[in-house]
Amino acid sequence: MVETGGRVQRGAPKRREPAPAPARSDQQRKAALAANAALLALNAEIREYEHWAVVARRRRRLAVLSYGFGPVLLLLLYVLFWLPWISPSTLVAIGAPGLLIAIACCVTAYRLSRDPGGPMTSVEEGTGPNSKVTERRRTEGEIELLIATKRDARKLQITEGVFDQRTRQLIYKDDAYAEIEKLRSDSKKYRNVNNVLQGVLIIGSISATAASGVSSGGGPLRWVVLGVTLAVGIASGFMGYYKYKERSFYLQQTADAIEHEWEAFEVGVGRYKYCDTEEIALKEFVEEVHRLKSEQRKRQQNLEQPPETRNTGEL
Repeated sequence: MVETGGRVQRGAPKRREPAPAPARSDQQRKAALAANAALLALNAEIREYEHWAVVARRRRRLAVLSYGFGPVLLLLLYVLFWLPWISPSTLVAIGAPGLLIAIACCVTAYRLSRDPGGPMTSVEEGTGPNSKVTERRRTEGEIELLIATKRDARKLQITEGVFDQRTRQLIYKDDAYAEIEKLRSDSKKYRNVNNVLQGVLIIGSISATAASGVSSGGGPLRWVVLGVTLAVGIASGFMGYYKYKERSFYLQQTADAIEHEWEAFEVGVGRYKYCDTEEIALKEFVEEVHRLKSEQRKRQQNLEQPPETRNTGEL
């Protein structure tokens, strides 16, 4: 404040400058570089194992699809063979490529089932002097175990290493951005399941109503009505109990909130424009992201409770 002519003028508050970091010795600097190199190596291994997991899941889905499509196609070709109104030339034109595709699907399903997992890698079998290295594919469970082990090692590296608090907060900030993609992936998975069940409800309800009107006098269509009504009831029960729509909504909401905080921190708007230093803004960001994750875990636990307990907890 400055007094001029009996008036008090308020000047703009001075922005606090960050305190200078204490100088590090050569030994501390070398230890920090070694810790950074070890952390980068762990991150690279985790990324590689995550790629293996993606390949293993893709091969498993292809095996399941081949198991379903191959036998169904063979069954359809068998039915077409016994239909009297299909000419032999049409049957040959449809059956020849269809039979090749069905056989290829069956062979693919057999090979993928006998040799599941990710890419071919060198795996050490056994321990001690009896151990040997073989070339094979790691199973999906083995890859998930490797990822979990490396992530635990990364956490220990961060907590017990030579990283200061600000470095750990920056690492947590980078992990928060990776968490956005995971939350959105889980949200998309639940949303797809909800859309499929919702489609079964809509199509099944209309089909059951139409089929019941046609088969009012009885006949084989009553079994169709029974099957469609059963499918509609099962889909409705799964949607009501597991709450796929709510799970997808909460996951997407948390991902959007974390992304909003990330962008606000990077640009310096919102709550972060009032922070005097980057260290204070980083602390605010870490606290807010931690709060959002805690709220998401509480909502997830609430959805996993039985319906009667869940409704009581939401009041």
